[in-house]
Amino acid sequence: MRKIVLIPFLAVIAILVVTMVSAWNSWNVSDHAWDIETQFNGITLNSWDITMAGFTGEVVPVRVAFEAIRDAEDVRIKVWLEGTRDDVEAETERFNIVDGSVYSKLLSLELPEDLKDTTKDFKLHVSISSAEGYDHVEYNLRMQRESYNFDILSVDYDDEISAGDSVPVTVVIKNTGMEELEDAYIQVSVDELGVSAKRYLNDLAAEDDDDETDSIERTVYLEIPEDAVNGVYEMTVEAYNDDASTTVRKLIRVEGAATTQVLAAVKNKELKAGETITYDLIVVNSGSKVRVYDINAVSGSNLHVSVPSVVTVGPDSSKIIPVTVTASDSAELGTYTFSVNVDEQEVVFGANVIGTGVSSGIVALTIVLVIVFVVLLIVLIVLLTRKEKPMEEVETSYY
Repeated sequence: MRKIVLIPFLAVIAILVVTMVSAWNSWNVSDHAWDIETQFNGITLNSWDITMAGFTGEVVPVRVAFEAIRDAEDVRIKVWLEGTRDDVEAETERFNIVDGSVYSKLLSLELPEDLKDTTKDFKLHVSISSAEGYDHVEYNLRMQRESYNFDILSVDYDDEISAGDSVPVTVVIKNTGMEELEDAYIQVSVDELGVSAKRYLNDLAAEDDDDETDSIERTVYLEIPEDAVNGVYEMTVEAYNDDASTTVRKLIRVEGAATTQVLAAVKNKELKAGETITYDLIVVNSGSKVRVYDINAVSGSNLHVSVPSVVTVGPDSSKIIPVTVTASDSAELGTYTFSVNVDEQEVVFGANVIGTGVSSGIVALTIVLVIVFVVLLIVLIVLLTRKEKPMEEVETSYY
């Protein structure tokens, strides 16, 4: 009687065991492998309750090991994240497996940098596939931002410059961390040329702080040496503070120095007090790009010198700049000097004051007065002569 009672019970147990074994094999995947083991950043994962942490922008080693349960050709292991905006995946080359052998493959998985939320849960998938079948397991992965992290969104600059140029480099920086970045700086440098420049960024708030800005744009001016040799150089752009730093590298091409010549058609001229004359200043740009020059003049109180403040000269071109000089009305006779500066090049001129600026009018008036005086003098002499002649005639007739 007991045996009869035990038969259904044993049958149920047998069914449960078969079901559990079948479920176990199904869960553990059985087309190629037995006992698939996955390590994420050195930590062994399981599919029950572990939620592994991952940080944005990390490149994480993922090792997949398994025991082959059959011979198979062209097997490939693939690892990927589900739910990301861009594909986040890595896979091995194809390889053959032999029944009973244990295999271990190391992959590198680059985690996304642009996590919108502070934290977000993803599924990490691992597959082993070939023409003979497909094995798959998945794990829980929680992505989070670094506490302190810069992201350089863009670097804008002219990548072909000339030696001696001042190069504006415009950089956009964003705080992609969970905390505020205090007292941040941006630095741009070309180590091979021995030049660098930096600028203060203020504080960058965390991305989820609606009251403060989490990104900023700044322009840094990099001075390229005039003796820089033609070639391509590596430019380093770094955003940093005491808690974090981020660096990107760009290439910049330097051409030969853009030669600028500043010439005077005539350096010395004569003028009179109160008179205005013009000198011609020639600016030659032998470079391959348009250049803008700052111009200013320096003179004493006896001369007033006027020049354009800015002039633009095209590549392989020249331009004549008028330099207007006026001597003051009170300028004494003598030679006076003044200078005109084009960027850092100086040209010295001379102005020789030889008389007063109103001399022509005065001379004309003087001549008129002299003529009038001479005429009056002649008239007076004539009148005097006429008065003396009758007296002589009377005396003659008396004798």
